[in-house]
Amino acid sequence: MARIPTLFLIAFSLHTFAGSGGPDAFGYTWKDDLEPGGPVFSWIDITGSGTQVQGLADDNVVGPVVMQTNFDYYWYSRKNMWIGSNGYVAFNNGNIASPFPVIPNAAGVNDYIAGIMADLNFSGVGNPGQCWVLDEADRTIISFINVPFYSQFAPGYTGSNTFQIILDKPDAHITVQILQQMGLTMNNDITMGIESVAGSIGLQHSKNVYPPGNRAIRYYMPDVPLIQVTDVAVAWNTEEGSGGRFLSRNGANFQMVTQVSNIGSVNVGALSATGSVLNAAGQNQVNATQPISSLVAGADSIISFVPVFEPTTAGTFRFRTLLGGVSGDLVPSNNQLIQELVVVDTALAVHDLRYHGTTDDALGLSWTGGNGGVAMHLIPPYHPILITHTTVRIMANPLGVPFTMKVYADDGPGGLAGTLLDSVMISGAQAGPGDKVIPLSNEVVLNDGGIFVEWYMVGENVSIARDIQPPFSLRTYEVIDGTYAEYRDRENADFHLGVRLGQAPVIDVGCDGFFDIEEGEPITSSTPVRVYVRNYGNQPATNIPLAYRFNNGPIVTHTYTGTPIQPGLVALVTFPEDLVPITDAVGPLCAWTTLGPDNNIGNDTTCVNVQTITGISEQVLRPVVLAPNPATDRVRIDGLPAGRYALELWDATGRLVLRQEAVTVNGPLEWPLTSLLSGSYQLRLMGDSGRFGAALLIMR
Repeated sequence: MARIPTLFLIAFSLHTFAGSGGPDAFGYTWKDDLEPGGPVFSWIDITGSGTQVQGLADDNVVGPVVMQTNFDYYWYSRKNMWIGSNGYVAFNNGNIASPFPVIPNAAGVNDYIAGIMADLNFSGVGNPGQCWVLDEADRTIISFINVPFYSQFAPGYTGSNTFQIILDKPDAHITVQILQQMGLTMNNDITMGIESVAGSIGLQHSKNVYPPGNRAIRYYMPDVPLIQVTDVAVAWNTEEGSGGRFLSRNGANFQMVTQVSNIGSVNVGALSATGSVLNAAGQNQVNATQPISSLVAGADSIISFVPVFEPTTAGTFRFRTLLGGVSGDLVPSNNQLIQELVVVDTALAVHDLRYHGTTDDALGLSWTGGNGGVAMHLIPPYHPILITHTTVRIMANPLGVPFTMKVYADDGPGGLAGTLLDSVMISGAQAGPGDKVIPLSNEVVLNDGGIFVEWYMVGENVSIARDIQPPFSLRTYEVIDGTYAEYRDRENADFHLGVRLGQAPVIDVGCDGFFDIEEGEPITSSTPVRVYVRNYGNQPATNIPLAYRFNNGPIVTHTYTGTPIQPGLVALVTFPEDLVPITDAVGPLCAWTTLGPDNNIGNDTTCVNVQTITGISEQVLRPVVLAPNPATDRVRIDGLPAGRYALELWDATGRLVLRQEAVTVNGPLEWPLTSLLSGSYQLRLMGDSGRFGAALLIMR
């Protein structure tokens, strides 16, 4: 599908083929079936033996198709290929759409084979277009069957094209066979040829020429290449694709990681890689250089730079990798790679996720037919997030047509748009030029993964603004009839498209200690179990399931249904069943919450070790004599049988304040009190001869 702002006036020709061509800079040549020594046209029908390719639409790419064996192409070898709906096979996930480039062209997508590369279309009701693949050990065949050109008029397609691309693996030749070609494409925009990963090296068969049917063209790999290629490249920053990243201000540090690849045909000696993070003014925030001793042809090196970047300031940054020390590099432009980093102040109650800046190109973008759109892939720096609005800048809308704003989860095939989370239609009256902040019909909570925010036309000539100031996120997509493909100019633009986040609801409730039950406390009688329940989240909480258990005994449950506990506050909750000693035992008394949607189960439980003692209420009546009582610094305990005792002192609130071991042989037991405050206490003594107790008053 074509974009509205661009008009092409191109001279074209019908079926005026030359018979041979080349060589290109590497040494590839081509011949057709009318040339002596050229290929023989012999159509290979694979519709019964091959596999039909699913998912092709208008201006999109499907893949990778993993071939059984590698295919040698230029000075390197490929095993993965992607099939473009516009009649080409690429060895990367690049989307090529109208206007189609001349070959060679260092800009844009490289590393592809253009069969009949034109504005083809697999979409539309009744569209007969098909694509089939037959992959064998010695060859791979890709057949485009009855594929029409795109048309802005109903039913959305016109004409028919049947052709195939054959990769012959033993000799590395490429054959393109055209069985039938009918009809015209918009702007007569057709390219046929091959282009290397370098982009500046390629062989064009023809441009803007309609090929005749029942013809064959073969591209020949040279027996001896005309050049030996030195080419070292920054393959990616952070991860394959080098897509933009959101970071949280004062959040986790960012580790600069890059892959350096020797994509040439010769080994290279010592070189270096320098990783930097620069702010919007171009000032270095962190910088590191890593030497690479050597890199053989086809090899990769992954580098983790030290130090790391600390995201303490919100704003847009660039992670840049530069290669140095490579002499004679054929493609110096790939010695540098920039990844966009956006540091978001997530402490704000409301903040936006967007890659675009404040400026735009003043032109905008829209699609012919009014049935297209664009999208941005946004991966938040934290979870959960609460999406409340979408944001968009409309450049022009002279006819006042509506558009839709949609939010999808990125859970679709290949990480593309999957589950529709929200959709809002914007009426023509509200769709005029300017910045829009559009409420979702229902706020969305996202607990993991990312989202696609999509702007889609519902009529002609409404256009979205583009930001053409670097850095660029490389996370832009074009959407035609619901089919996603990487935006054809993704290296040169971001869309004014994003989402607004609010404070995500965090449900997090846990137990935060017991009331009046201390560590080591003896439980001698039926004791109420009261627990502090704290709301660690940011939403009021009630209807909270609770439970407690002593040792391995029965679990006692209760649900708190009282006044909602506000964020950060605590409620004291009493279980309806007391803890009753049924055996003499020592073990943990634990209480916990069992709330379903709980953000952090690590704070749900609180425990203390206690001792249950049966029959203590009768035995503590065995008196001992304390003197003096009131006491000041020491107390004498009379009336104890000889033996070993555990002495405990409990204050008036029931808190254990002192515990120690003591032995009496014949006579009273002396106990110092210098560490204790004035007040009323309960003295308890437990030994082999029984259990004893008395009240003690300390006065100073």
